[in-house]
Amino acid sequence: MTQGAHVVRKEMGYTHKEFMRLLPKAVGGADMRITGNEIEVREGDRSLRIEIGEEGERRIASFRLPMTPVSLAFTGYNEAEIEAALDRFWRAYQKGGG
Repeated sequence: MTQGAHVVRKEMGYTHKEFMRLLPKAVGGADMRITGNEIEVREGDRSLRIEIGEEGERRIASFRLPMTPVSLAFTGYNEAEIEAALDRFWRAYQKGGG
């Protein structure tokens, strides 16, 4: 991860394929550079580096859910900008329910 960055880590209930499908919406359509399991999003002098870890699964009895660890490192963002970016990011990955 980028030194001096604000880092957020979370386990997400998605396969890599599902994660990448939703990623453009999660970063608001910003330009991305994808190298393996690392994604770099640049907006002016700010950058967001996203690393997705090894895909796994979480088991609850006989039920299996995909699980991927994700790290987001914000560089050049102030606290309000980080909060807004995270809100957009989590909303893009929010699953519906009733």
